[in-house]
Amino acid sequence: MKIFKAWRVALVACGLIAAHTVAAHGTHGGTAQLDKYNNDRTIAIQVYGGTRKDAGKVTLSYYGNMAVQIESPKGVKVFIDPWRNDIVGMYPPWYMREMPMVRTDVALVTHAHFDHDAIERVQADQVLDRMAGEFSLGDVKITGIADKHVCETQGDIPYRKLVKFFIDQDPCPPNETLQWDNSLYVIETGGLRILHWGDNRQNPPDRVWEKIGKVDVAILAVSDEGHILSQKWADVVMQKTDARIVIPSHYYIKGVHIPGALGLESADKWVAKHEHTRLDSGVLELSPAMVQKYHQHVMYFGDHVAFETTVKLPADDGKLPEVPAPDKAYERFAPDQH
Repeated sequence: MKIFKAWRVALVACGLIAAHTVAAHGTHGGTAQLDKYNNDRTIAIQVYGGTRKDAGKVTLSYYGNMAVQIESPKGVKVFIDPWRNDIVGMYPPWYMREMPMVRTDVALVTHAHFDHDAIERVQADQVLDRMAGEFSLGDVKITGIADKHVCETQGDIPYRKLVKFFIDQDPCPPNETLQWDNSLYVIETGGLRILHWGDNRQNPPDRVWEKIGKVDVAILAVSDEGHILSQKWADVVMQKTDARIVIPSHYYIKGVHIPGALGLESADKWVAKHEHTRLDSGVLELSPAMVQKYHQHVMYFGDHVAFETTVKLPADDGKLPEVPAPDKAYERFAPDQH
């Protein structure tokens, strides 16, 4: 029983068991009337095809976990899988901070787990939650492919057994609930095809692979302890997509995750097994000419994300400040003596 308790902490806080008694959706939609932005960006994109002249490159900004923002050459922004801690208080926290608010044009969610569907953290003109089918805006085309969340992992955590033990649900088909469904996304822009895997199962059927086709960039949920894709299965997916560039995600990041919590590890060991580049920031610029130079090359953000994760204290000038006089704020309520 002690072993089960320890694994439960690791399992639920890694987002593998979602809040199954309280739905996490509807927060943004229910309060959108309070948001302080408008849809002028979307109107401009529909009128002009974008918000700027074609820059000739695609910008990918990494926000930790599976959260990325893809900005098209003409400035159309697509944000995928914003994260938060569990909002119902049932599970221990995973993140040491909130994801910063991000302005975007389109928000995409792959599945209904709290570390992927924090749509209240993005200011989006439209939210496509677990979308299947096709959507286009400006110079961006998005294909959503409905499939299933991983249910039987091959890493350190006995996934399916623990889910069934703790919430009496089977995460594997055919009777899984909504939280075990997942949409993969293929984003086409700037002459590139970018795959976002979400937390999809390792071995989707042929219909899924046919829809994915060959991609230029694959964003895969791989960490060394293998709580979504194990190192072995990440290799399989990497090869089947024939991706020129592979970007690992869903791993431990210093300054984002609570240190040492929940068994989550980096992707360092998996990365080291492949031809790779360790990036020095949380932002990567891509173009067809640049991508064509690579094949099955791993580009690793490591601990870099597209926002500040360190706390900067005020500079100390070495002088002792004077002790302030006792406050007399109450005097503002004194009767007018004039």
